[in-house]
Amino acid sequence: DMKVTLNWLKQYVDIDDSPEALAERLTMAGMEVESIHKLGGEFDGIVVARVLSRDPHPNADKLSLCRVEDGRGERQIVCGAQNFQAGDKVPLILPGHSLPTQAGEPPFTIKVGKIRGVESQGMLCSPKELGLSDDAQGLLILPADARVGQPFAEHLGRAGSDVLYDLEITPNRPDLNSVIGIAREISAATGNPLKLPVIQFLDTSSEPVLGVVDVRIEEPALCGRYVARVLRNVKVGPSPDWLRHLLEQVGLRSINNVVDVTNYVLLETGQPLHAFDYHLLARPSESSPTPPTIVVRRARDGEKFVTLDGEERALTGDMLLIADELKPVALAGVMGGRNSEINERTSDVLIESAWFEPRNIRATSKRLGLRTDASYRYERGADIGICDWASRRAAQLIAGLAGGQLLAHAIDAHPGVSQPREIPLRFHKTDQLLGVPIPPAEQTAHLQRLGIEPVQQGADSATFRIPTFRVDLKRETDLIEEICRLHGVDRIPATPPRGAIGSHPHDAVHDQLAEARRLLTGLGLDEAQGQTLISDTSARLVTGDFITLDNPLSSDMNVLRPGLLPGLLDALSHNLSRMNQDVALFEIGRVFIRKENQPAESRRIALAMTGRRHPSFWSGTEGDARFDLHDLKGVLEEFFQQFGVRGLVYTRRDEASALFVESASIQLGRQEIGQMGQLLPTLARKFDLRDAVLLAELDLDLLLARRNVARSFKPLPAFPSIRRDIAMILPEATTHDTVLMAVKKANPAHLEHVDLFDVFRGDNVPQGQKSMAYAFTYRSPERTLTDAEVNKAHEALVNRLKEELNAVIRDS
Repeated sequence: DMKVTLNWLKQYVDIDDSPEALAERLTMAGMEVESIHKLGGEFDGIVVARVLSRDPHPNADKLSLCRVEDGRGERQIVCGAQNFQAGDKVPLILPGHSLPTQAGEPPFTIKVGKIRGVESQGMLCSPKELGLSDDAQGLLILPADARVGQPFAEHLGRAGSDVLYDLEITPNRPDLNSVIGIAREISAATGNPLKLPVIQFLDTSSEPVLGVVDVRIEEPALCGRYVARVLRNVKVGPSPDWLRHLLEQVGLRSINNVVDVTNYVLLETGQPLHAFDYHLLARPSESSPTPPTIVVRRARDGEKFVTLDGEERALTGDMLLIADELKPVALAGVMGGRNSEINERTSDVLIESAWFEPRNIRATSKRLGLRTDASYRYERGADIGICDWASRRAAQLIAGLAGGQLLAHAIDAHPGVSQPREIPLRFHKTDQLLGVPIPPAEQTAHLQRLGIEPVQQGADSATFRIPTFRVDLKRETDLIEEICRLHGVDRIPATPPRGAIGSHPHDAVHDQLAEARRLLTGLGLDEAQGQTLISDTSARLVTGDFITLDNPLSSDMNVLRPGLLPGLLDALSHNLSRMNQDVALFEIGRVFIRKENQPAESRRIALAMTGRRHPSFWSGTEGDARFDLHDLKGVLEEFFQQFGVRGLVYTRRDEASALFVESASIQLGRQEIGQMGQLLPTLARKFDLRDAVLLAELDLDLLLARRNVARSFKPLPAFPSIRRDIAMILPEATTHDTVLMAVKKANPAHLEHVDLFDVFRGDNVPQGQKSMAYAFTYRSPERTLTDAEVNKAHEALVNRLKEELNAVIRDS
């Protein structure tokens, strides 16, 4: 985010819009305004006060009872802060007034009231309570020369109201991470001229900088420019109120006048700067006549460096360092070092203004988990052309605020001279892309207002030189986008898109097929796509009535496929021959059958599974379990449920089949919608398939016709469930569906789930019978059930199962 105030913008461009209208203009220009915060009026009722006395509170150890002077008289204040004493000047908010708040927060109004039995007639304020910083440890102590009774806003130098904009800047526009960049956009949109600061100073020392410091760039690919200036005899101290509070308004903490200037220029121009204590830069040796040298080099793998935040960081050879001849002094483009920072003893300052390769800064910042205002700008692409201007601007401000003499000239190490980018523009292409005619002269004028000047002009086209701050402009369409922005997106009429608009019925079918593919792949199957033409031998696996070609290309492709299963069996065999023995496939495609003795097409879905259910796992032998019919049925049931087809019935087929050893018909009402089963072992061997092969084929057209995508949702259960398990001995012919039908008829109260969790045959179970173990879950959506209620319902259910199914209940 980029924060900027309206009054700061007005220093660079005249703004006639209201704050709200300017916010709309900025948003339409591509800088979304996330919030507007009005400033100035938030200090109403807050004045400069002087503490006359501070005494212990009679009823509280941690509170003080103070007498303060507010310019009109004296008043009594109860205060909990510990960082002040009699004689200090502090901000006082008077009763009936509210503390500053963020947008959307309710106001906090101060009233006269008793605190621990003693009346307090106002409140002394901390920086956090005033919205100036996050410091809430004590009161804001004002300078000794602050005038008692003066409005606090006037003391801060905030004449009149102001507006703070919080802007969302897209990564492709690094030039907008600066006040001047935003002002340039406003200038282009309004036609009001851009007013850049005038740098009026002469080098105040005749001593040349070249004999005082040198610069050596060892990695020109990572550092394209490095500008160094030196100021002698500066006086480091607090910044003036206007600078300190401007930085605090946009979220930066004031450090001192030198560091604050570098931050101010960073926000103003978008160019990161760094200030070194010149005397902390080392020569090769104390006796060396060579001046300190700034070395831009790669770090050594494992090299340690303590950054300004006090953290020791282990570096890699991919990271760029600023160093002297003996040690690193800054992590290039990210953060300076503790060993060269500006402090109260600093007298000589070296100002760094450089350009670093964005990808390297981004990688370093991410690797170290260190994000700064400098790295944020460098990694998006800084302006290599502004390095010297920003350096001169910082030198001018430091000289004005901290004094000192600026050494003559500057060192400008510029190893690679970059030529300005030039982009040709065809005027008719603009009209073609935007759909509206814009005269060539108007197109050129729009670009010129953004600082993009023509270097070659013709009737039909022109070539434009791109300023270095616009790193995002790379091709003709980028220029057309700029013309579009300044012409006004709202002036381009809305028209329906050309081409298909998605109303054809086949589009809906395509989406449904895509949904089926998504569900089946989500269930663990891979999609296969077979040939439409197969051999008559393969076709006979599913039917004897198929459609032959009059002029086939070969004997292997002489029949239109009557089903999808032959192709899937070939795919399984192909996988097994290549040592891929665990395969689960599906195919969605067209088949060709005869209806009323006429050829007809229909869509089908087919599934084929063989091999291991799960891959081998190190902790056990579960990976050896093989696919069976229950796996296939489970996949089908889940697919039908998710696809919106419900009410299906699986009916076992007892008659012999030429394809399946055992199979079932899948019916929806009276319609057969498909079949499933296990492939005959004799056929499996013909395809070289060793494990059981499970197959299913479904009529997709019927599924689409009977599909219901409506879903109902129930709230999550709020009350606990009670589970009862029983094991029953039943005849072998009794199916799970038969048991469920009997339970449904019994309809026990509060029954929520019925789950089959075990089927057992063998010892203690008579021949021709089986043991089936069920879990019955009871729950009420309205209350917690008692054991007595559940026992009563469950006992009635068990008796019903005994009567209906002749079940014998096994002892647990």
